Formats: sequence, structure tokens, C-alpha cells
Amino acid sequence: MSEFEPGSNKRRLISFHLVLEDWLGDDLVTMTPGFAVTRHLADRLSRSGLSGFELKDMYLSISVEGTEAMRRKGTPIPDLVWIDLVGSPGVDDFSLAPDIPRMVVSDAALSLLQEFDIKRARIEEYPPAA
Repeated sequence: MSEFEPGSNKRRLISFHLVLEDWLGDDLVTMTPGFAVTRHLADRLSRSGLSGFELKDMYLSISVEGTEAMRRKGTPIPDLVWIDLVGSPGVDDFSLAPDIPRMVVSDAALSLLQEFDIKRARIEEYPPAA
């Protein structure tokens, strides 16, 4: 079970436990308010010089349904890393939006992320247009 920072209204994680129901191969996985990336993307991020994130160990479980679905498709268990968003919007390359727990990224961070499989990510301008 994920642990939250006291007084953060369940917005800041102390530890992250992700339970997969399935995995479609995405390099970015979201379980609000936590985010995970594949080891391949994590390695690239660690060399990028981008700011506002820390790569950390996490707990990964796969549900019974997820295990069955992944077996049927022959999908390997992903090697995922927690990307803890510690930056400030508009200042750092990665941050957590102040209103709802969503990832906010700079143009440079988005460019890097788009080199990977993030096709199921919902991408919109921040702050959203009125």
C-alpha cells in the first residue's frame, strides 16, 4: 500500500505501491498521484539534466486478472521505477499540478518523453486554456 506524507491530502507519496491490472507497453504509467516509468526511460531521464524529479524504488504487484492478461499476451513483467515529482510548475521540468494530482512538464521534458511510448498519455497545455 502506498504511504502519503502527513497533511498532504493524499497528494505527496512517501512510498509508492502500484498494482497492475494489465500493461500495454507504455513507458509512463500513472496511478494518481503516483507515476512510474520503465527502466529504459528512467535511465534516459537520469542522464538528461532535467529538473524536478527523483527516481526511486517502488513496490509493484500484479493482480490475478493482470497476471492472466499478461500471460495470454505473452507480456513480460515491466521493470518500473517511481518518478517522484518534486519540482514546481513553471520552474522545473517536472512537477505536480497544485490543483489536482497530474504531471506538469516543460517543453524539454515533453520532447524527451515523446521519444518513448506514451501514446496513451493525455497531453494538454498547462495551465489549461479557459
